[in-house]
Amino acid sequence: MTIHELNLCIYDDIEKQKASNNDRLTIAYLGAYWQRVKRMPELKKLLASEPKKSEQSPEQILAEIKRMNAAMGGETY
Repeated sequence: MTIHELNLCIYDDIEKQKASNNDRLTIAYLGAYWQRVKRMPELKKLLASEPKKSEQSPEQILAEIKRMNAAMGGETY
């Protein structure tokens, strides 16, 4: 298995987990509905996809890596 194929398998697994989580959330939502909760948030809002993170500049990525390295006790050069 190549790295690309492994990456595709990982992305596929992540999508399956998201679908499973959405199914569980839907079941929980409907369970709460049947208990006659007065104010239910809209299911569409609960199932909305995660907001996209803004892309980091190379300097921001380097600063984050240095911060993580220092937090783990690594050496900085």
